[in-house]
Amino acid sequence: MTTVISFINLKGGVAKTTTLVQLAETLAFIRGKRVLVIDLDPQTNATLALIGEERWEACDEAGQTLAQLFLDRIHGTQVFDAQRAILHGVSNLNLIHIPQDVELGPEVTYPRIDLLPSSIRLIEAQDRMGDISTRSYHTVSPMDVVRQTLGPLFGRYDFVLIDCPPNLGYITQNGLEVSDYYLIPTIPDRLSTHGIPQIVKTISSLKRIRHLKLRCLGVLITKFQVASGIHKRGLEQLPALLTRAFEGSGEQVAPLFHVRMPQANATAEAMDYGGSPRNFRDKYGRSRSGTLPMYELPILLADEVLARLSAAGNGEAQSA
Repeated sequence: MTTVISFINLKGGVAKTTTLVQLAETLAFIRGKRVLVIDLDPQTNATLALIGEERWEACDEAGQTLAQLFLDRIHGTQVFDAQRAILHGVSNLNLIHIPQDVELGPEVTYPRIDLLPSSIRLIEAQDRMGDISTRSYHTVSPMDVVRQTLGPLFGRYDFVLIDCPPNLGYITQNGLEVSDYYLIPTIPDRLSTHGIPQIVKTISSLKRIRHLKLRCLGVLITKFQVASGIHKRGLEQLPALLTRAFEGSGEQVAPLFHVRMPQANATAEAMDYGGSPRNFRDKYGRSRSGTLPMYELPILLADEVLARLSAAGNGEAQSA
């Protein structure tokens, strides 16, 4: 079974993309999963972290990014080819973990990360998404593009991780439409948590109107500074904010993840594709956060995600 998780926060700079890349690399290279990353954020940070700028520019010039997928639907063109656009075996950890004689095609089951890259041209597409419905004489919804074009490919993977833009427009809704869960990374301060009630309200409405079985996997604290009074107060206030946000949503209050991702230079440096890490520990840092080395934190996050998914699956089986 494939599990699809969208990452969303309405504020930028909360380590949303960093969290997604960390989880993708840990699931693939530590826990042996096949992962597809779908980068719907026009900032393209997940794409750059996984393939670097040079390879991204080649994809963008060839029209093989997700921006072109939407622009094709807007303009009635056929440039984007999903099979060609998927980049197999991305990440600078790939060469460490994948034997050189393995040819990474679409049917290879070797643990790895594949990528559908983004482009800044998604901004242009976002502004014209309503044209998709008009061009198709209202037979195609602007929210169904990813489901129709990419959904059939999901069965190749254990996980599909979607990096949503920091808004609730049609591009984000395309990601939510195909997701089983959404995850909210946030700094524990007022500006970063302010949009959580709006996220929950909008998703609750989408679930009802579009008949989606979409649930919040949880809220993850990022860029945490243990000595910060603002962060301490934010953590104290967050449970009440989440209770209010989820009231009337039809689902339980989203739990906070036990692991907290700290503010650290090692985390920022790990997003530089140009680095040459010798292994996972080298990439994510051997310095310590509290009592733990930094490289253990993404592993704790991945294991907590897997545990929550297992518990959710067991709960569904018992209710059935």
